[in-house]
Amino acid sequence: MTTPNLLMSNADTVQPPRRVLVRDKLNVVGETHTESDARRDAEKRFALARAGSTNYWTEADFPDLHQKLGIRSVRGGQGQSQGNPAADLMEFRAAHSAAMLIVRFEELAGEALRVAATTPSESATRAVLAFIDVNFRSFIQFRDRLNRSWRTTGSPEVNAAVSAVYEKVESVGKTYLAAFRDAPLDQRLKATKVLAGNCDALRGLVPPLAKAAVGEYPPADSNAAALAREMRTERSKYMGLAAVFMKQERGVWKIGNLHVADLTDGTVKVDLSQFNLVSKEDFNQEFEDWRRQQST
Repeated sequence: MTTPNLLMSNADTVQPPRRVLVRDKLNVVGETHTESDARRDAEKRFALARAGSTNYWTEADFPDLHQKLGIRSVRGGQGQSQGNPAADLMEFRAAHSAAMLIVRFEELAGEALRVAATTPSESATRAVLAFIDVNFRSFIQFRDRLNRSWRTTGSPEVNAAVSAVYEKVESVGKTYLAAFRDAPLDQRLKATKVLAGNCDALRGLVPPLAKAAVGEYPPADSNAAALAREMRTERSKYMGLAAVFMKQERGVWKIGNLHVADLTDGTVKVDLSQFNLVSKEDFNQEFEDWRRQQST
């Protein structure tokens, strides 16, 4: 008796159809922000060619819903920063950035403890120099990129809680660099250990940040990673609602690809038939095909 082959070959695997930009519809498209920032003008030309509209919005620039929904009514209307209100609620965006910053600091602290535990030696010298040149430098760049992603909101409580995180991180960084500069190896290792010790102080800023952004927050979930997930999900929800309510818009709205994932995997439930949702991968493939055609 022949045993049936229950395994599908790669050729037999059914792949979901690619989504491409379409005309006469709102296209909500995933991206990695740093990748798209470097080619924004080219993406706008591509969007015009394929979607037939000069409308091209970055994540924070899509128009506000003008709806009294959830935190919007609590915050006295739009709850946005100075200027034109946008669909990506700035309170959530700001709190999300601060929570992600704490998560990244926790990762930095873990590496700092590993380096600080190294026995003073030539290898320890290399390790601590590599830490400050790679890990610490990368963290500062991440902090600065996050800091550029939010603006003053309509909520003084959120502004204060978010600013407290950034100010603490800046103070910790300056203290570390001052202790590190021109110090002997043993003092550099000690300063690196002290840097890691600031984790508890930053974690202590999570509950007030959560309370300011979403109200009462379950103590068991009062950690930076949980808050970052909550804020991302809330942002994804408002983006999805914005796309539904503003479906009459034509053009391309670029958002972080994790928000697209939240919309497609059911984390956030909105009517996806009301707009055209395109993943970063599908957009990038279509974009690169278009660029090759332009160069021939």
